[in-house]
Amino acid sequence: MKEFVRDKIIGTWKLVSWTYKDAAGNIINYFSDNPVGILMYDQNGYMNAQLMKSGRANLQASSLMSGNLQETDGAYRSYAAYFGKYYEVSPGELVHEVEGSLFPNWVGQKETRYAKFEDGYLILSAPPVTIDGHETVFNVRWKRA
Repeated sequence: MKEFVRDKIIGTWKLVSWTYKDAAGNIINYFSDNPVGILMYDQNGYMNAQLMKSGRANLQASSLMSGNLQETDGAYRSYAAYFGKYYEVSPGELVHEVEGSLFPNWVGQKETRYAKFEDGYLILSAPPVTIDGHETVFNVRWKRA
């Protein structure tokens, strides 16, 4: 039987892995073998997630609003971030109401995540998405900071 997780997830979590299985069943590390990230859930119902590929290249420009298209494309594709409110609709089923995101399409949307605990880790998975014609489920593993 699934259990409610809201009280157990409150706090700060460090990213361990972000994986999915490809069409052949191979486990793929989405942001490399050693991604970096932080996830925060507070008792007031707010959350924040920041995930990035380790070893990201610096831009040639020294300003946040500078950089050529190739550099900024690489920076964008190697980082994921969003924040907003969250609530648990059923045991282990979290809804993130996105207020801000690096991916603008998520702003104002509800993102569902399925939470479970395994050997002291928090594992969040998203509903399946189709990538290259293959149904894919992303699994993000976190450890308490």
